[in-house]
Amino acid sequence: MAVAAAVLAALVCPAPAGATQSGLTGTESDVGAGEQLDVEVRRDTVEGADGTRLAATVYEPAISGPHPLLVVPGPWIRLPLDHVTHVSRYRALARSGYVVVAYDPRGFRASGGYADLAGRADVADASRVVDWALAHTAADHGRIGALGASYGAVIALNAAAQDARIKAVVALSGWAELSGGFRVNGTRAASVVLFQELFGRVDGRYGPEVERAFDQAVSQGLDESDPWVRQRSPAAHTTGLNRNRTAVFMVGEWDDPIVPAGQTGAFLDQLTGPKTLRMYPGGHADSHTASTGIAGRPQAWEEAMLWLRHHVRDPGDGRRWRPHQPTVVLQPRTGGPLEEYSSWAVLQQASRMVPLTAEPGKGRLVAGLPSAAESGPFPVSGPLDAAGAPPVTAWPLLTAPTAATFTSGSHQAPAELRGHALVEGTLIPCTAQGTVVAHLYDIGPLGTARLLTHAPYTFWGRRPGEGHRFTVRLPATAWNIPAGHRIGLVFDTLDHRYISENPIGAALIIEPSSLRLTVPLIDSINS
Repeated sequence: MAVAAAVLAALVCPAPAGATQSGLTGTESDVGAGEQLDVEVRRDTVEGADGTRLAATVYEPAISGPHPLLVVPGPWIRLPLDHVTHVSRYRALARSGYVVVAYDPRGFRASGGYADLAGRADVADASRVVDWALAHTAADHGRIGALGASYGAVIALNAAAQDARIKAVVALSGWAELSGGFRVNGTRAASVVLFQELFGRVDGRYGPEVERAFDQAVSQGLDESDPWVRQRSPAAHTTGLNRNRTAVFMVGEWDDPIVPAGQTGAFLDQLTGPKTLRMYPGGHADSHTASTGIAGRPQAWEEAMLWLRHHVRDPGDGRRWRPHQPTVVLQPRTGGPLEEYSSWAVLQQASRMVPLTAEPGKGRLVAGLPSAAESGPFPVSGPLDAAGAPPVTAWPLLTAPTAATFTSGSHQAPAELRGHALVEGTLIPCTAQGTVVAHLYDIGPLGTARLLTHAPYTFWGRRPGEGHRFTVRLPATAWNIPAGHRIGLVFDTLDHRYISENPIGAALIIEPSSLRLTVPLIDSINS
């Protein structure tokens, strides 16, 4: 997470079969080379759709226009270090010829009103900011883009689906489905909800609707079928984005608990206009915040600027644009070159069943007892992942009744995991409701186990003692498994990221013979 990244900043982050190494290059200086203009900066106020006053800062080239326009809705949380970086970036954009109008969304910081969570009011506000900029700056009516990170990214996407004037969007670490970070396989999120709610109150004000949403997130989790939730999910607005042929550039992170890895990829595959998604190690926004530079920040921001140059600033000018723009670009969590893919779905084409074995009694659990399997200390685990330090445990410590463990055989050759693993099996509970958490590990020869991905599963209304089938689709990951390593699957009943529905001391059995693990896995002799 960006908060943890700021803390860590004071301390110090061969392509698989069917993929090619990415040759993408480009820096921020490339975007504005030879066009370093003087910039005028001023604060102003924009009247939102219902009269709400929006605090804006305008960065404008000090020469006559018209100039391409970038509308920038602000984030949910604004850290001082990141704010300084953003101001520097907006100035650089203005020096290279853009009018940039960065504003606080309603309910946040200097703007009036109450937070809308990227709903209709936020969408209408973004269009009003476009109207205002066209009337009060030298902005070009035909060259308009939107840029946002996290919360601002979602506002930008939802606005572009409704406003055809917005030709391109850069969405950095924005969710595609609002419910994804609050409810996972019927399980309520714990630390993520608390983090979002409390830090949002530092900078913002909640109205009755958002208060109810957080109350619901705590009591039962958000449901994507709820119209109020869907309205705030870009995945519900693909028709508008496709109708407008909006050029969409997205960035995500493998260990993002707010935007589970794979959610944005599924959204990307539904878009029919120009599109690209770049996935990097780290937690929420760690690939493009200021502090990630300590660990070797990827070129997310630079690539985003090249996207805007081509689709907003200089549309139709292909002299500085690549003839090939990949749809999906990913950085494996184990390092190595960037990889390109034609779609998100193509990652799953390598899916195959991985046989598992278990020792006698390994399928039995007693609820409420912590195990040595953990998702990592939220929110610090994201920056650690970006630095190449995923959660690690010792496999011999994972024993019954705190953990149910299953392992594959040793891989004779290196293997590359890209995409979602799927776990299916039979669960026999002694109570009507409960929670188990599935963890997938890479186990080394000495028993060191590195976490690949994890997800919970919660059941309700089951008959005690009677088995039922369950399916858990784990968040996507990109990991290279060395020769001689095994894949390990662990179930336990506690993880600080999720709310457990287990009565303490309740017994659960994962039926070993029923388990089926399907993994998108490619053997590679070139790794």
